[in-house]
Amino acid sequence: MRFYFRALATVLFFSTGSSFVFAQAPTSGKVTGSITDAGNKGMGYVTVTLLKQDSSVVNGDLTKDDGSFSIAPTGIGNFILRISGIGAATKYINNINISADALEKNLGTIKAGSTTQQLKGVTVTGEKAAFEMNIDKKTFNVDKNITATGGSATDVLQNIPSVSVDVDGSVSLRGKSSIILIDGKPATLFGGDVTSALQSLPSASIQSVEVITNPSSKYDAQGMAGIINIITKRDKKFGFNGSVTVGAGTRDKYNGSLNLNVKNEKWNIFFNSSARFNRNYNRTTNERSNTGTDDFFSSYDDNIRKFNGFFNSIGAEYIINKKNSVTLTQNLNRMQWGGNGVSNYKVYSGAAIDSTQRRSSYSVGGPLSSSTSLDYKHKFAKEKQELTANATYAKTWVERNQEYETYILNGDGTQRNRTVYQKAPGSGSNASLNAQVDFTTPLNKKDKLDAGLKTQIVEFESRNTPTIDSGFGAKTDFTLLNIFEYNQQTHAAYTNYGGQRGNWGYQAGLRLEYFSYNGSTQTLMGKSYTTEFLNLFPTAYVSYKLPKDQNIFLSYSRRTNRPHFMQLMPYIDLSNPQDTNMGNPNLKPEFINNMELNYSKSFKKGHNLTASAYYQYTESMIERYRKFYSDGTTFTQPQNLNTGITYGLEMIGKAQLIPIWDATLSFNFFQNEVRGANIDPVLNNSGFSWFSKLNTNLKLPEGFSLQINGNYEAPKVAAQGTLQEVYWLDIAVRKNLLKNKATLVVNVSDIFNTRKYTTTFDYPSYNQTTYRDRETRIGNISFTYRFGSSENGNKEPKGMNGNSRRGNKEQKNQQTKERENLKTDEGSGGGEGGQSVPAPSGS
Repeated sequence: MRFYFRALATVLFFSTGSSFVFAQAPTSGKVTGSITDAGNKGMGYVTVTLLKQDSSVVNGDLTKDDGSFSIAPTGIGNFILRISGIGAATKYINNINISADALEKNLGTIKAGSTTQQLKGVTVTGEKAAFEMNIDKKTFNVDKNITATGGSATDVLQNIPSVSVDVDGSVSLRGKSSIILIDGKPATLFGGDVTSALQSLPSASIQSVEVITNPSSKYDAQGMAGIINIITKRDKKFGFNGSVTVGAGTRDKYNGSLNLNVKNEKWNIFFNSSARFNRNYNRTTNERSNTGTDDFFSSYDDNIRKFNGFFNSIGAEYIINKKNSVTLTQNLNRMQWGGNGVSNYKVYSGAAIDSTQRRSSYSVGGPLSSSTSLDYKHKFAKEKQELTANATYAKTWVERNQEYETYILNGDGTQRNRTVYQKAPGSGSNASLNAQVDFTTPLNKKDKLDAGLKTQIVEFESRNTPTIDSGFGAKTDFTLLNIFEYNQQTHAAYTNYGGQRGNWGYQAGLRLEYFSYNGSTQTLMGKSYTTEFLNLFPTAYVSYKLPKDQNIFLSYSRRTNRPHFMQLMPYIDLSNPQDTNMGNPNLKPEFINNMELNYSKSFKKGHNLTASAYYQYTESMIERYRKFYSDGTTFTQPQNLNTGITYGLEMIGKAQLIPIWDATLSFNFFQNEVRGANIDPVLNNSGFSWFSKLNTNLKLPEGFSLQINGNYEAPKVAAQGTLQEVYWLDIAVRKNLLKNKATLVVNVSDIFNTRKYTTTFDYPSYNQTTYRDRETRIGNISFTYRFGSSENGNKEPKGMNGNSRRGNKEQKNQQTKERENLKTDEGSGGGEGGQSVPAPSGS
């Protein structure tokens, strides 16, 4: 918290001491005017941007309700005025001269084409969609997903087509693990436990999420199914701007965020802070019977879990000149996880209870994480030739403690043995260094070449000092003892060649990665574990543009999936006496071959359809394997199976039903085949499944809007057992207030409380059912207020690259290029200090 207030004070100093920050900004010159529609009515909240002849941004303004605007200061020179934004078609005004003799220029009334439609008193204007679908990438704009307001990053991800979140919060892409990036960089700041961190990260700190199911060789080969890139909020409006959000949810859930930025044409200084306090219940019931006997076993766990987090980011981007820029970002996060609960494990003999084992558990802990990131970008004289570099150092410190109190009752309720007390205080750290250099250059008007280098070094260590007391004094508990450490290094080089010939697009890439892993445990059975490989990961893409806004796209990539530290760490979790589990330091990486065929079609009136057929073949597939014992207990540990095969069809359609109502519907049909006879002969399993998501938005009068999200997951098979169907519905209402400066959102997730998970295990010698009831019906209310130089919540459009204009023909061509670049920039959702994930070249 001390860092929180110190960082806030720093930003407020910069904002109040703006004479220092803006020392290099222009101090004179002014451009005024008024924007009207075809009926000469003033158009409010239109973005008006003043550009230099090289297309760099000088300054800008948002029109008032009457359409008037004033841009100052401008400096002296010859400028271009760009008119764009909600409700207005993009338009350019050329040859705006500001000189020492004429420092003010009034452009009078400017008519701009309107994209506004009217329907029964409801004004409908063009704005960024909730989903932006391209043939190779999908972008999900979080501000449009009001059902996740007040929730976590996990709540955001579960509403995205192709993405699934299971009962434990683990994120998968088309049913397979994927790599999670934060602003285009590995999520090393989370200290390796991404699942818990995503449940702590407030949705208010996220701007958008990008999904690439078959990324090019520019990106890490890590991740079975592709990349999920979380873009955090980073404001880019001129002057001093900010927003504040506060919210509360049912059963003691609270959240808040503060976003500030100060920007001129040289500097963009930003500060973002968010906090989330969340507690929810998690209940698990296991029931098992052994074939041919009257033995019956059951357990019931009732736990309260906490996922609290403070996330803070402060940084600055400095535009050295039109060719060079540098960004420095500092993050400091504090997360706290833990909870308490009670479990009862009962053994029956016929209808009578033979014994009951009762265990109380308590856990607390969490990481303190810091990261420093430096980004540099250089544009060469040759158009579209550039060099980017990034270096990020992250360090995480973890303190934790777990306590158990266990005793056994006889069938008549009397205590059978002494109460056993176990404690396992521990600590650990995770340090990582990431460095990357990327270079891109056009070879001619049709082709370009990308190349780059990357290195990642990770140092991890975890240790505890567990004790056990059975009534005779505390002593070392070797069952819980865990001292584990490892070093992991990845060094990579890649190259991509791509281009366009007529309607054909193409790209070929190759990534070379060296990976080494050295781990050791220092327990009674201390062992060392080593993995090392040098491997090639090829990628290939071909696209073709068909008539009538249709495209097809064929891609191939080879990827790997390395086990994360929670899967590797040989720590025994005893919180559930019927089902204990631990990591497996012997795990090897998976290797995956992905193929995908995409088709997209754009229709009039905003309709869009994307269809994807995909195939995945996995070697050394990692799955959780559960051993069943005759006394009714089980032991779970991840194992490398022989192979896994998944193939399927995904369809995503967006329909603009009427101007005020849109809907996005997705289906994913897939077949899973698991071949794990190397571990257990019964682990050869296969089955068909599918899931579907619906997102619909309705704009209502008086600034109200309604959103409904629906999810359905059909039964599906795993290496062991079958997960039964699950479905749920989220609903939210938003109201814009104070001339769109403020927003009030009320939402309820899983409104019918149906998101419950049941897994069945049917084997010749036993049958078991596991029922998971996690708190999912949650109500939230959130209020957001926006303030500063730009009074509404819309972004200042991004600057555009281009050459100086020579003649009207070149100027017209350049403006066309700028409009295309603007569309690309607005679709990416990237922010300063974070490298957004672009589409593969040649697509």
